[in-house]
Amino acid sequence: MDLECDICTERFDGAERLPKVLPCGHTACLQCMRRLPDSSCPTCRQDFIGPPEGLPANFLALRMLEGVRQDRTPRCWCSDCRTAPSPRCYGEVHNVLYVKSALRRQLQDALPQAAEQLQGLEDQCRDEQALPALTLLTGESWDVTLRGGGRELTGTLRTSEEPLTKALCLLLAARAALTEDQGAARERPPAAAPTPPAAAPSPAAAVSTPAADPLAARDPPPAEALPPREIDVRSISGSGPGDNQQQKAALLLDAPGVTRLVEVYCYADPAWSLQLLQRAAPTLERLSVSCLREAHLRAVHAMPRLRRLFVDGNDAALDARPPELPALPPGHAGLQWLRVCLLPRATTQSLLRAHGGTLEELELWVGTAGSDGWPYSCGDLHSLLQQSGLRALRRLVLRRGYGHEAAACSEQRAEVRRVLPGAEVLCDTCDRVEDEEV
Repeated sequence: MDLECDICTERFDGAERLPKVLPCGHTACLQCMRRLPDSSCPTCRQDFIGPPEGLPANFLALRMLEGVRQDRTPRCWCSDCRTAPSPRCYGEVHNVLYVKSALRRQLQDALPQAAEQLQGLEDQCRDEQALPALTLLTGESWDVTLRGGGRELTGTLRTSEEPLTKALCLLLAARAALTEDQGAARERPPAAAPTPPAAAPSPAAAVSTPAADPLAARDPPPAEALPPREIDVRSISGSGPGDNQQQKAALLLDAPGVTRLVEVYCYADPAWSLQLLQRAAPTLERLSVSCLREAHLRAVHAMPRLRRLFVDGNDAALDARPPELPALPPGHAGLQWLRVCLLPRATTQSLLRAHGGTLEELELWVGTAGSDGWPYSCGDLHSLLQQSGLRALRRLVLRRGYGHEAAACSEQRAEVRRVLPGAEVLCDTCDRVEDEEV
């Protein structure tokens, strides 16, 4: 089969040269189809109905193209899947770009700002960050492992006199909260003693990433893997103090050792729901909790293993004195994924600051600029996020439960991208982001 467009004779590739099949059987790329003066095949003049985007993709051509490229580095990037595209990406009309275009979009306006920020980074570097920076700069090479989102990248960073490498070492030390395994350092043999390669300590242990757990490195939670155990309490937690007492007592007995709690509603029986959170706290890794009071929020904040959290406040909490959460103590894992809805602004910001070193994905229910007050409108979201220290963030989803206006949304996201250049910034309405399970 021919892998070239019948119109321009160029090879099918990427989102614009996606092969589309006309009803007559001819195949043309989407780019050429969009340029047609009318809805008819340019080869046989047979009419077709609907826009070119609605025509089916030629999956046979896509599979053949994938076979041609299987030994080559992918030339395209799917922004929806955040990986090299598959035929499914083209069939579902994902946002597929050439890798260079996708890279330019991710780095839009970032490099000039980065140059300005690097000039002051040396002065901002604290003593506890300067030591890891010197360690990186004076080593010959470092094995680097980056983990996050179910992916792993490995490589070797070779130190040199090259300015960009020096800047990268300083940036890693200042932003990634590097910690050194002192136990491995104490066990290291003297430099004069011959050391077999297998016994040499791996510098990779000293290179952390946003997805790593700097707090746990100082005083980690118990290392044993817990078997996943889930409790869904939505049918019970919405009942009052005098209701379902036997079931509630049984759930309190069953809570120790649970790793996931689903739909804890705190408004109906606040004393029981607080007990449930406290009993589950030592092992809980995933939690969705709603209508919580300050005591519930602080119990959640104290959970040492928690990695995924959906916290839904309520309108009454916005009128009360908003609690501000402290930094996480040593030994707490730190969140990787967080969804926040209807929490006071000060509380939201303190929560983000506490998890700024580990938080990779954030979903924030917030409106665009307006006069309705937080979180129904927010004209300075970029400032709030910039001050929250989100060093590890790679994906931000703005959920529009309070109305949506496309131009204001586009302006808000552009401002946020300027202060979070390393993160993908999406709107659930504009980008049709699906709901994700906690």
